[in-house]
Amino acid sequence: MVAFRTPAQTDCTATNPMKQKILLGLAAAAVVGAPALAQSNERGPGYNAALTQANSATDWGRRGTYPNGEVAVSFANQLCNPGTINVNWFSPGGSPGATIQSDHPKFGFLVAREQDGRLVQISDWSYCKHAFFALSSPSVCGGTCQSTNGSQLGVSCSDVYSNGNNGSRNYLGPPAEINPWLGTWNSTGNYFDIGQPNQAGYPLPADGIYSLSTTGYDAVEKRVTLQENLIPQGVDMFFQILVIVEGERVENRANNIGTNTFRMTIANPTATGTSAWTTTTGTSFQQGTSILNRWTGASIGTGSNGGTGTMADFDGRFQVAVKVTGPTNGLWHYEYAVLNVDNHGGGSAFSIPVCPTAKVLNLGFRDIDQNALNNWTATVSGGEITWNAAVGNAHRWNQLFNFWFDSDAAPVAGLATIDQATLLPGAQLSLTVPTSVPGLQPAVDLGAGCGTPSLQLAGNGLANIGNAGFGLLATSAPNTPFLTMFSSPSPSFSLPPGCNVYLNILSYSDLGLAFTDAGGNAFLPIPVSPLWTPFDMTFQALTFVPAPPLFGLFGLSNGLTVRFGGVGCQ
Repeated sequence: MVAFRTPAQTDCTATNPMKQKILLGLAAAAVVGAPALAQSNERGPGYNAALTQANSATDWGRRGTYPNGEVAVSFANQLCNPGTINVNWFSPGGSPGATIQSDHPKFGFLVAREQDGRLVQISDWSYCKHAFFALSSPSVCGGTCQSTNGSQLGVSCSDVYSNGNNGSRNYLGPPAEINPWLGTWNSTGNYFDIGQPNQAGYPLPADGIYSLSTTGYDAVEKRVTLQENLIPQGVDMFFQILVIVEGERVENRANNIGTNTFRMTIANPTATGTSAWTTTTGTSFQQGTSILNRWTGASIGTGSNGGTGTMADFDGRFQVAVKVTGPTNGLWHYEYAVLNVDNHGGGSAFSIPVCPTAKVLNLGFRDIDQNALNNWTATVSGGEITWNAAVGNAHRWNQLFNFWFDSDAAPVAGLATIDQATLLPGAQLSLTVPTSVPGLQPAVDLGAGCGTPSLQLAGNGLANIGNAGFGLLATSAPNTPFLTMFSSPSPSFSLPPGCNVYLNILSYSDLGLAFTDAGGNAFLPIPVSPLWTPFDMTFQALTFVPAPPLFGLFGLSNGLTVRFGGVGCQ
């Protein structure tokens, strides 16, 4: 990753990647409302299609052995034209022999749920609907409908696609064929043109003539597919519909996305038809927000690839939702849900800056396929936590990935960095998204002492000036006696047999004798006075353990430097 120095930064800041990204994050947050950069094929400010409803969830049947089978679902949606220009709606074919035309809206579908405190995608990278005929219904977005012949959606006209229409495999095609940023799709050589290799007589030549046959499909194939073992029966799930319109300015896309809730309950585990599951839809359609907004309590940032300065040199958007909880035993838990909204190049790495001295534990990752062999791998180095994509598993548009970890560094505003898997011409290698990052380390773990069972010291939060509730947490075996000492920070040294001492032994004091409780925990209050000025203090505890290694009398806890009133990374 390349970090850029701004003139306002000091030399110290310029050499600290963590501080750079925090400052850049604050700067990015300040310009969220700035005009967005344009894509190369935009058709003007009056070219606008809006998703005005997403509802009517239904299931099509299932396959496999319950609860490890799969079930197919679809949803209805309504669109209107609130702009001043007719929106192209040319047909993708739909029946053998028809001419395929590429310029029409495409609908992306995604299903997610809350699981173990995170928002996760439970649908596959679902096939997308290619819209084929625009009705001229009375508008739901104002004005008098200016009807057309079906190949365009007229100004102030609306159109409805039922769940049956959106579940028809004659118009569902692979998402990988669509450039979601430009809205483009090749009319020759695509899935509708070639057909499927496993069907008799295919593939046919790429001639732009519809050749697909869906003969032999079961109820699930090529529809939005859910794994049955991921469905929370009788509990709200969330579905998102994203409308991709060729040539629509990004400023007009806020109304292209929407979400709703639905529930499913198994009725007949042995059935394969529509009697297997019952499906009900909620009434809480939300227009203009992604599925990340269904994650209660999350903060959401958006970023796109800004390119190098010409209109063709841009790519689409990622959103990062974050929830930080804790601290628990001195650790904050970070959860990130990352949605590729319409970035065509996709993501190949996800990075979060972290204090270089911070602990980073329990790193995790989740994609959408339940295949552990292609999971992204995490590394912590140089003040960054980075997950790198496995070969063939880039983060593509309309996919939701999860990243998480624990850290003893508290959250501050900063930037997540997403490396591009492939580049549109002239695009930058990476993009950034404002989010929360572990950039404030109130207590630095200096390393282990010695003794078994060991005792671990940690802070219980921020040692801010005036925080009367601050203190030290101690964990060890139940009913362990210990004496906690403190001094000004000092270079560490070792005593035989390999016991590490982090205190200034020429000048120290203690907090008195204490005991862990039956659960192995203790709390030592250190109320921080409003009159204190910022300073650092190092703590270490003597433990009285079986066969103590130090002088045959004591063991030593880890060393811990608490930054009373300190800010930033150490």
